[in-house]
Amino acid sequence: MMPSFFVAHGAPLLAIENNSYTQAMHQISSLLPRRPRAIVMFSAHWEAFDQMVGTMETFPTIHDFGGFPQELYEIQYPAKGDQQIADETVQLLRDAGVPVTVNTTRGLDHGHWVVLRHIFPDADIPVVPLSVNPNLTVAQQYMIGKALSPLREKDVLIIGSGGTVHNFSYIDMRETQGRAFEWALEFEEWLHQSLSGWKVDDLARYRELAPHAEKAVPAYGSEHFVPLVYVMGAADDERTAKRLHMSFRYGSLSHTIWQFGEAK
Repeated sequence: MMPSFFVAHGAPLLAIENNSYTQAMHQISSLLPRRPRAIVMFSAHWEAFDQMVGTMETFPTIHDFGGFPQELYEIQYPAKGDQQIADETVQLLRDAGVPVTVNTTRGLDHGHWVVLRHIFPDADIPVVPLSVNPNLTVAQQYMIGKALSPLREKDVLIIGSGGTVHNFSYIDMRETQGRAFEWALEFEEWLHQSLSGWKVDDLARYRELAPHAEKAVPAYGSEHFVPLVYVMGAADDERTAKRLHMSFRYGSLSHTIWQFGEAK
């Protein structure tokens, strides 16, 4: 049984950096019970109304950002797809009553490859990319993740890539030492207590219950938060959650890694 993971992708610069957070991402593969057969991955940067499931022979690398060093634009992460796992993913979602569309043209955005190149740098594990829908309720997002839980029994690793505190309006570009705004820390502490206690009902009401939720997860930016909900739902059968890492950049950009379920 594979655990599922939420991994914040932060700023694109993480792709070429060596720091405490990138080192923590490198450790994820060592926590797995065996080499994954494939990776099913939700990215905050692929938003769609219907649930999209990507399938290609080899995915192109999308450089969906601007103003960064040329080195970033030269990175390639040529992961292959897995048609069988993509088909199984589609069927599980349809069986759960989730509208699904198969996409055969979209590559991997930086929400995918910034994370994956640290966990599996050789791009040698097939990937099935999935979209997110921030317009759904937390309960609906959780149920989509829950529908995919059987994949974990087939050695499929489910990852959500986004950010639990992600608000460009409060970013302080001068803050590069890892210090965080107090409100950001308070939100992360509330989230830690809620997820560790598997308080799904509280999570569904995080906008009214969590301190400073409007700053941590702005209404226009909830797409970065929702990958956490999908992968939590994928471990509903076990209901165990562990925060493996937390650090910050620019005061209001959190780098968190959450593991849901146990490695067996």
